Amino acid sequence: MENLMWTDEALRDSNGDAFGRLRYAQRAAELIHSTHSFETSAVFGLSGPWGSGKTSLVNMIVEVLQKEHGEWGVTKFTPWATSDVMGLLGEFYSTIAEVLPKKRGRRVRKALAVTASVAAPAANLIPYAGGTAAEGIRLAGEALAKLPSWEVAFGKASEELKELQKPIFVVVDDIDRLNGDELLTLLKVVRLLGRFNGVHYILAYDDETLYRSMMSSNAVSPHDGTAERFMEKIVQYPLFVPPLLRHQQISRLNSGFKEISRQTADDGLSNRRISGLIDCFTDLLSTPRAIDRYIAQLRHHIPLLPSEEVDDEDVQLLTLIRVSFPSLFNSLPRYRSELTSGHTSELKFDAGSASYIRFDIEPLLEVVPVELRRSARTLLVALFPKIAEKGKLATHRSQRRQSVQHEEYFDRYFAMGILDHDVSDREVESAVVSAIDGYDAKLKDLIFGQSDELRGLVLSKCIDPANQPTTSARRIQLAEVLVPMANDLPVNDNVFISDQDRILSWIADLLVGADKETSVDKIQTVIWKFNGLALRLRAWNRLESTIEDLSSSKRPSWPDRVTDMIVDDSIADFLEHLRQGDDAEIRSGIGYQVLFILRHRAEELRTSILQLFETDEVDLSTLASRLTSARTLMGVSPDWQLSPDFDQETFNQIAPPGDDPWYHEPVQHVDLRDLSWANRRKFVLGRVNPPPPDAVEGV
Repeated sequence: MENLMWTDEALRDSNGDAFGRLRYAQRAAELIHSTHSFETSAVFGLSGPWGSGKTSLVNMIVEVLQKEHGEWGVTKFTPWATSDVMGLLGEFYSTIAEVLPKKRGRRVRKALAVTASVAAPAANLIPYAGGTAAEGIRLAGEALAKLPSWEVAFGKASEELKELQKPIFVVVDDIDRLNGDELLTLLKVVRLLGRFNGVHYILAYDDETLYRSMMSSNAVSPHDGTAERFMEKIVQYPLFVPPLLRHQQISRLNSGFKEISRQTADDGLSNRRISGLIDCFTDLLSTPRAIDRYIAQLRHHIPLLPSEEVDDEDVQLLTLIRVSFPSLFNSLPRYRSELTSGHTSELKFDAGSASYIRFDIEPLLEVVPVELRRSARTLLVALFPKIAEKGKLATHRSQRRQSVQHEEYFDRYFAMGILDHDVSDREVESAVVSAIDGYDAKLKDLIFGQSDELRGLVLSKCIDPANQPTTSARRIQLAEVLVPMANDLPVNDNVFISDQDRILSWIADLLVGADKETSVDKIQTVIWKFNGLALRLRAWNRLESTIEDLSSSKRPSWPDRVTDMIVDDSIADFLEHLRQGDDAEIRSGIGYQVLFILRHRAEELRTSILQLFETDEVDLSTLASRLTSARTLMGVSPDWQLSPDFDQETFNQIAPPGDDPWYHEPVQHVDLRDLSWANRRKFVLGRVNPPPPDAVEGV
């Protein structure tokens, strides 16, 4: 695992033995040697799953055999490298011929060539001088003029081999790669056509794959034991690749994680968030190849994005899904919304209430083998905790903002990059830091140079607590930089939370997070930078809401004094607005302004309005027009119209007591899209009731 490159190459000798298998190889080599006889031939079978290290173990067995017993001639036969059955037979006999001594083996090679020609007339002939059947000098001429029977030819070759007194060991690796017919032909060769006395074989294969190939050729029946019994006739000495023990799996995984870890000081599995998911790793990565292939994927993917842009542990879990269940992984982007929200877009109605239908992940898991679905389900819930079953907690969820469970970060985990509809966290952080230092150019470019959708994403990342200054002075400085940006953002009443609202909330959090004893002048300087009273009130309302959530011991000392200043301005502005009558500025937020004053100094506002009525500066229609709002449908192109829902409750709190003939005027039909004060005064006729006698007392 020390190598930075992984090539899936088998070990050539025991030097790289990481699992203590040399002892097993030594015992196997001794078994092979001790069972040798020039009167018979034996077949050893080495079984193990793909990637378990069969070839490496075979190489160690050969190493020990040749080291301890140098008389052995070892040759390797690669059956799946041939193109047809005839080629397979020719290559097989050629493989045995290659290991023979050059001079003493001439007669044996000639006998093998004759045997091959009888067994497979169309096969390539055996070369005299060694090499493969496709290379070297071909045997031809008189030796093949009169071919004997196969039994005679085989007997002759056997006698020649026996006389040579050269023990031969033939390695036949990966026989499970053959198709059904090729596999049966090879087994026939080993069982009948290649059982030369003094020649031993070792066949390496994965049991499950081998049996599946045999079933595909109808040589055996599925699931009735005939495949196992068939192989018992071929293999006399079954060996197996020792499976990885749990501690070996974890040790190899830990070594790999240490190479690629960059977000935590602890690089192993033991004390990390994914420590509770070790069972998933050991279930799905059960062979050395599986583990090394997985780590190789991580080694490639982890560096593609800086550590602050993703959660590396999420990358590790998603990569585990991808290498284990490719079909499941490829389906996940289609369910982005459901995975991150935990529900579908469909509503269900129960007892008068509506809720979204929970997203069921079971259909997604149908592409996963039944015995592995538990691990797949556990991994998905760890990545997307909102899909957990009702009442169950997702205990292995990420705590990082940059997690795949958050929709704004989902795509980068599958693209392993920052796409056009995304923005780098590092870029946002750099812009905020510059703004804290008083340089707003970067932040302005990020906020105003984006589409509406991307601007919302930028602001969401800006408000991340990790990006906020820690000192009171720098918090106030950043708030001062943000106010002009809030002024420049368009008012968008067509969405529930506008970009301007996001910045106002950001400013409120910055100010409330300043020192409790911050001077009133500093806070006032920030608030009075807002253009107009309406925006100032919206900002202050968010600040008051934030303060309400604080305990009394954490409340700052300045809010009440600043509130008084804003209330003074609000009362004076509203009274002047009333005096101007129909000529007053048409703007939204008048009703909101009235509610703000009533919340703080209701009696003062009522007294001031009553004085205006006593001096005939204002009448009931003018006052009522200020409480006539306009509305439009949310989410569509704005089409503002006067709302029939007159704010009678607020009117009751500020209107002079008593009845008046005006209240009994008939309803007027007006153009609802005319939002002028004059039209609003006509609109409220017949729609307003006199305040009840106890209206103010009941407030």
